[in-house]
Amino acid sequence: MRRIFFWAHFSMGLAAGVFILLMSVTGVLLTYERQMVAAAQNAAVETPAGAEPLSVDALADAALAAGGAPGNTLTIQRNTGNVSTLSKGRRDNVLLDPYTGETLEGAGEGMEAFFGRVMRIHRWLAFTGGRNDVGAAINGAANLVFGALLISGIVLWWPRRWKWPFVKTQLFFRRGLPNAKARHYNWHHVLAAWSFVPLFLIIVSGAVFSYSWANKLVYAAFGETPGGQGKGRVAVAAPPPMLTGDILPLDSLIAQATEDFPNWRRVSITLPKPDAATLEMSVDWGNGTQASKKRSLTVARDGSGLIGAPVGDTSSPALKARRYLRFVHTGEIYGLIGQTLAGLASIAGMVLVYTGISLAIRRLIRMRNSGKA
Repeated sequence: MRRIFFWAHFSMGLAAGVFILLMSVTGVLLTYERQMVAAAQNAAVETPAGAEPLSVDALADAALAAGGAPGNTLTIQRNTGNVSTLSKGRRDNVLLDPYTGETLEGAGEGMEAFFGRVMRIHRWLAFTGGRNDVGAAINGAANLVFGALLISGIVLWWPRRWKWPFVKTQLFFRRGLPNAKARHYNWHHVLAAWSFVPLFLIIVSGAVFSYSWANKLVYAAFGETPGGQGKGRVAVAAPPPMLTGDILPLDSLIAQATEDFPNWRRVSITLPKPDAATLEMSVDWGNGTQASKKRSLTVARDGSGLIGAPVGDTSSPALKARRYLRFVHTGEIYGLIGQTLAGLASIAGMVLVYTGISLAIRRLIRMRNSGKA
């Protein structure tokens, strides 16, 4: 049985190794994409000598002047010297200078373009242009093969004797090995053992993006269907409150809303109509992708306080699971530590491919020489 697993592992590795290597390399490059894009955007801000950042009300006026409208979202950073973002739609975002309110044309575009190309290669093997359906099919299949390699590799890795002197040779790097073959064998086994869990999560989540059947399985596990209504909590509509006093500045309302969230990082406000009695906002103390670290609030604009309690994620269980898989793939669901682990797992994937192909080529050479003999 081990022999069958070995030759299956051997054949799959040779067939898909190059594509797995490419996905691993691009995965490493994408590790800190969010932070690097944000840094490039903030670097476009020129701080005038002695100037103070604009108030949130002034930024809201600038957002309206930049084409925004009531119902659009304005995101303010805790660091008031960083860019603010006006979101008109899912992919229609405008960056605003925190000191002048002017639109920052081209801020971070070079960085975004670089990561956009890396992402298209990672997902679709698209070295030029947009989506490549053939490349997407190849990468999707290679991802599944990688999963099969992990599983068959664990079978081959599994020690025949669970005695510590032998097991530790499978778990730790060894020094003083006589040749490259021995080193690669050791690296291959050690990295496979330590990176199995993060790589498995990356592979499973990647399959959900690549295949509709995998996506449907996620929803079916919770008794839902993609695009269905789900079983999330439905908010009960309350009658709109009436203004009982003057409208407070947005800065004051944000300060009021964030009293219970001293470690907040960003606040997203829904631009209100001039006569609106309430202000809708979202407080985020995570990295922007962690739903458990976000709360939605409604604040009375006259300063009389919060209306209702802060609300967390009300999505259905299937949508929560889908979102979890989306950001466990990048590690972002666990913050900077998760991103780093995902990046290290991708590096491990690169070394696994390199050492696996190295060992396979050596075996093929030995087989050929043996056949000649």
